[in-house]
Amino acid sequence: MRALVTGGAGFIGSHLVDRLVSRGDEVVVVDNLSSGVLEFIQGHIDSGAVVFHNVDLKDLESIKPIFNGIEMVYHLAANPDIRLGTRITDTDLKEGTIATYNVLESMRLANVEKIAFASSSVVYGENAPMPTP
Repeated sequence: MRALVTGGAGFIGSHLVDRLVSRGDEVVVVDNLSSGVLEFIQGHIDSGAVVFHNVDLKDLESIKPIFNGIEMVYHLAANPDIRLGTRITDTDLKEGTIATYNVLESMRLANVEKIAFASSSVVYGENAPMPTP
């Protein structure tokens, strides 16, 4: 299978990339490295098992061609800094909603039908004070 992983240089994304490579998938990673670490997947890039694109999902024109020939998208890219999203409130709009729209639009244009979407812990709201009474 030819799979694309957004956020594939992040902690969770890189572990997914490891698994996809180990089962023989062709893997394409899209990550802007704002929080990802290239070294997490560098061995796969060096071996030719992974094609890496250092692009921002908020740039639709840059990402559209990357989706051609993809069979499955694993959309893991997100803003990992929850506190930043509460201070700069458009962060999650841009990093979550707009980036996800661009992924979906790129999929539509390339006729990619399958997606696995990992949400964020932000959907659960603020943590209760610890220890909880």
